[in-house]
Amino acid sequence: MMVSRDNPFRRYSSCILLASFLLLLAIPATAAVQETCYLGRIASLYPLSHTISIDVASQYSCDYSTGSPACGFTSIIPPHQIAVTTPVVTGTVTGDEVFALFHSGDQVVATILGGDGGSWIGIALVSQGQGTEEWQATGLYGDPNTLPVTLAGGYRMEYAILPDCSKCSGSVCRGLTSLVTVWSGDVKVIDDFLNSGHSLEYSGRNDGSRVSIQYLSGETRSTQCSQEHAISGIQPVSSFIIHVVPPIGEQGTPRTMTQPTAEEFKAPATTPSTPAPTRAPTGVLLAAGAFAIIALGLRRQGI
Repeated sequence: MMVSRDNPFRRYSSCILLASFLLLLAIPATAAVQETCYLGRIASLYPLSHTISIDVASQYSCDYSTGSPACGFTSIIPPHQIAVTTPVVTGTVTGDEVFALFHSGDQVVATILGGDGGSWIGIALVSQGQGTEEWQATGLYGDPNTLPVTLAGGYRMEYAILPDCSKCSGSVCRGLTSLVTVWSGDVKVIDDFLNSGHSLEYSGRNDGSRVSIQYLSGETRSTQCSQEHAISGIQPVSSFIIHVVPPIGEQGTPRTMTQPTAEEFKAPATTPSTPAPTRAPTGVLLAAGAFAIIALGLRRQGI
């Protein structure tokens, strides 16, 4: 007759196995970082520290309560509330070119990655088109896909990044080249490849307008190189410089690009930003739970 006995080692091993499983779950699989889009005016530019501060008046959001999304900019200041100052959001930028495109006081639509203190991944110099409330861009730095604005003059730009599959990290691969498509109204006028630092221009209309696009850098999802190791993670971000001269007589003609003033070159004594609320990552909580299970098992065994 076989007698079943309680095996302390077996119970201890079960604790170890469960804890190991939780530790595996704790291995970080970085999720996409939140993007927030604002409408406001540039407060300060600091080329030495590569930071830009923007007085934000409105935030872009979508309402899905009716089924189909209704998207637009909503005032950050609650109705009937008098604000002494508008909130200021500060973020970093990766290149120097942005400081020749924007000045303090410019009205912009801008998207930041990771909230206040994060990275500006798209900034557009905007004005409202004639007879419309739609915001149109005459100058743009960063990723146009992150900005809910159209280009002035009826131009439209699309791009696709071809990956360099030898330079992948996690969920993102570096871009090898960019396929850029330019539309004038409903007519495709340019479809060309650009390497980093190269540009193209179109001025084939008889209305004085033109559009120029420079490709700076690009990223793609690693799934474009391999589906076998597909993982979730931070979203790819690409960077362009776009200039649009609208047709003669249209609102929003951009000013000439100039270098930042001496005042704008001054770095801030402290970064005027309020850190976003943080919470413990899921991986940290799972790891803590795993070690708690191990400790409980050791305690029960008297170890």
